Amino acid sequence: MAAKVYLVVYAIIMLQLSLVPYICQSKLIDSPFGFLNSLEGSTKGQENVDGLHQLKSYLAKFGYLENQVVFENDNLFDEKLEKAIKTYQRNYKLSVTGHLDGATITQMMKPRCGCPDIINGRNTMRNKDMYRTSLYVLGNTTWPSSKYNLTYKIQINASVTGTQNMRSIVEESLRKWAQYSPFTFLEVTDGSQTDLIFEVSQDRGDGTPFDGHGGLLALSSYPTGGWSHYDPSESWTSDDPRPDQMDLYSVVLHEIGHLLGVDHTSVQSAVMFPIINAGQKKRDLQPDDIQGIEALYHSS
Repeated sequence: MAAKVYLVVYAIIMLQLSLVPYICQSKLIDSPFGFLNSLEGSTKGQENVDGLHQLKSYLAKFGYLENQVVFENDNLFDEKLEKAIKTYQRNYKLSVTGHLDGATITQMMKPRCGCPDIINGRNTMRNKDMYRTSLYVLGNTTWPSSKYNLTYKIQINASVTGTQNMRSIVEESLRKWAQYSPFTFLEVTDGSQTDLIFEVSQDRGDGTPFDGHGGLLALSSYPTGGWSHYDPSESWTSDDPRPDQMDLYSVVLHEIGHLLGVDHTSVQSAVMFPIINAGQKKRDLQPDDIQGIEALYHSS
C-alpha cells in the first residue's frame, strides 16, 4: 500500500516538473509590452514618469489617444491620459480608476490583435445590444454585394514553426464565417489577382514590422483591403496549444472577422475579443460574433 502511495505522489511531482519549462519559458521571454511593468501605480498629476510616453503610443495605436501625435519624451500623466485609461478599463470590464493599477497593467501586457478598439473616435467595444447595426462595421466599410464571391491566396513561410497547416486552418475558418454570411470563398494558387491574402510576414501590412514575441499577433485590413498578416516570431501551433504557444486557428478565425468588416467586442468569450492568451483556444464563433456578421450582411 505504501509503495502505491509513493508511486502516485512521484507521478504527480513528475507531472508538475514537466510543466516547469513551459511556464518558465513564457515568463523569461521579453514581451514588447514589458515596459508597462515599471508604470504600475502611476496616476494623474505626475509630471515625469519614465516610460509613460510608450504607454501613450500604445494607447494611440489602439485608438484611445490621437494617433497623429508624437509622444516621444512626453511623460506627463495628464487628464487626457487619465480619460484614455478609464475608457480602456471600461472596455475591458476593469475597475474604472483612471490610474495604472495592477489589473490594468496585466491586461495591457497580454498578446492581442493589432487592429484598434476605437476607430475614428468610435468605440467599437461597448455593449452592442444598446447600439445600432452600424456599430459592428469596422471602419464603416463592408464588402459590396458584387464582391460576395471572394478569392483568396495563402503565402506560407515554411521556416515558421507551427504554420504548416495554415491552408487548412484558413479554409475551415472561412467556412465558419460563411455559414452566417452571403460569402463564398475560392482559393487561387496562380499569380492572378485575389481579393484576400493571408501571409506570415515580419511586415505587419501597414509598412511597419511586428513588435516581436508576445505583443501584436496579427493585423488585418478593413474591407476591401484584403490583407491579413501574422507575426512569424510567435510560437504558433495548430495542435492543442501548450501554455507557451499561440493557437493559430483562433487568431486566423479572429482576423477573418476583420477582413469581412466585424470589429472588436468587449465580450470576452467571443472570437472577436481583442486579446487571447497563450495556451487559449477560440475555434468556434460565439453568439456575439454571429450577431456581428449577420448585422452587417443581414439584408443580403
